[in-house]
Amino acid sequence: MLQRDPHGFRKDVKEFITMIKSFQVDIRTENNLTSAYKHVLFLEFIHNSHPEISHKTFIKSIIYDVLSSITAILHKRERYLHLNFRSMIEHLARISLQKVDNGGDFDITIRTLDFENLKSTNTDENWAYMHSQYKQACGWLHSSSKVKLNITASFPDLLKSDSKSNAAKLSTHLQKMTTEMLKIFFNYYVDEIQTSFYRTRGEMRYVLGNHNFEYFLSKNP
Repeated sequence: MLQRDPHGFRKDVKEFITMIKSFQVDIRTENNLTSAYKHVLFLEFIHNSHPEISHKTFIKSIIYDVLSSITAILHKRERYLHLNFRSMIEHLARISLQKVDNGGDFDITIRTLDFENLKSTNTDENWAYMHSQYKQACGWLHSSSKVKLNITASFPDLLKSDSKSNAAKLSTHLQKMTTEMLKIFFNYYVDEIQTSFYRTRGEMRYVLGNHNFEYFLSKNP
């Protein structure tokens, strides 16, 4: 059994699917959420395999953001989902910009200028997409008129749901976000990824998915 599941990924995924099935999600949502969860397992494995990895707190925060995004979808909290997207993008930008928290109030602050710099200098990373998603998330956070939050909802209404979009659409959005996040993440942790999966490339393909796995290999043959 250990040889078939050397890192315990399949066991974790099986347990995850059992848990989300209790929410009676459709198959598209189940597949998308499972894909995002596998991406979490990938990040967690890289993080745990290298105790001295750079930006450990940012990586763990991204993991938290993805897991919180999954719960937001399951509990029909669309605004909270976008809050997690915003946080995820900020942490990824901090890694790309090599920001360090030295205790100052603005050490790790991400500004519009930072996104413009990333888009102009890191041309092999999809920061145009990430910035657009960041601005959209800010719209949700600040109750933009474009978002049209359900501000007339009653307390019982909000207890039941606070989501305009269905779970399938939101889970597709999340899966797209984690995929684009990984493509940027790859650039900063090539050695850690290669050493972590030196003898278990099949497991790497399993958690990343074929598309992301082939993307990594194309950049790092």
